[in-house]
Amino acid sequence: MDRRLRRFVKDPKALRSFMGKHDVLISGSFAIQFFERVTWDESDLDLYAEQGPNAEALEKYLCEQEGYKFARETGGTEYWPIDDWLETRTFTKKRPDFTEAQIQIVITCHVPIYAILNGFYSTLVVNVISWNKAYAIYPQPSFLYHKSYLLRRMDEYNGKSLAKYDARGWKSQDILWPEEEASHACMLRSRRLNDRYTWTIPLDTQDIPPATIAAPDFVLEYTSWQLSRPKQEGNLFYYKTYAEKFSAPTLKYRYVSPAYWPGGFWKDFLGPRMDRMSLMELHKIPVEKRSQLVTETMKERPEDVRTLGEELARCGIKLQSYDHEIPGWFAEWERKKAL
Repeated sequence: MDRRLRRFVKDPKALRSFMGKHDVLISGSFAIQFFERVTWDESDLDLYAEQGPNAEALEKYLCEQEGYKFARETGGTEYWPIDDWLETRTFTKKRPDFTEAQIQIVITCHVPIYAILNGFYSTLVVNVISWNKAYAIYPQPSFLYHKSYLLRRMDEYNGKSLAKYDARGWKSQDILWPEEEASHACMLRSRRLNDRYTWTIPLDTQDIPPATIAAPDFVLEYTSWQLSRPKQEGNLFYYKTYAEKFSAPTLKYRYVSPAYWPGGFWKDFLGPRMDRMSLMELHKIPVEKRSQLVTETMKERPEDVRTLGEELARCGIKLQSYDHEIPGWFAEWERKKAL
């Protein structure tokens, strides 16, 4: 990994330490090249950062520590203009051999993994590299069979992007043929990052101090999603990714899950449990310290208690967090599901 990053930065380990501290992820063509073990000289490095302090710190880091200069800004992204991808900011610098290095910062509205899962046009491009691990989300079709499948309706914009990867050795089709379904379980099951269908490669973390890391690995690795049944647009089909934002007053971190998918861990197991724990914790707060909105929600709309995060922060109320319980609860849910 560090060798590949040196095409773009002088100090790869410092960049990765920064990524861990500020929840920055790598995706796009750089991740494909990493898993495919190839290098495309014309390619750039795409870094995903949430709007606000994380994105601002990343821009400052690239300019001050790595000598990059701002080149241009575009709305959305070169892949797809979705609401959660606010803008793409491009930075460039000259390498010693006089070629140009280019880094794109994709600024997102929510945690970067949410934008990555929901934003790309095909299964091939949905790969993620964090500060310490690389995750190929659909490894079997992408790197064993060299095929990609549509995650959005087909149009001229997507056709241009697919043609680029066709020229690099991948074949594209809209959805799985019926005879392919048995060998492509990674596309038909409810998924979690770092599950048995994910190709996960641990990266060397020597000389990267763990104290600088913003969140434990499980926060990213319990990202969950589900592909829909094929949807039709004209004569072609495509899959839609169901991945929603999930938070609760009793969770320190924000997660991504198919929150409304029936029968799943997040909707039927963790969601109700967090609602009850949030109500328990809120009752421990003296009434005079709660806002009217918090108290009314507790009494009249307890099912909405999960939406009170911003209001509690405004009031300076911090509840006990239960993030550390999620791995054990998930294991228990899987055990019960298997009975």
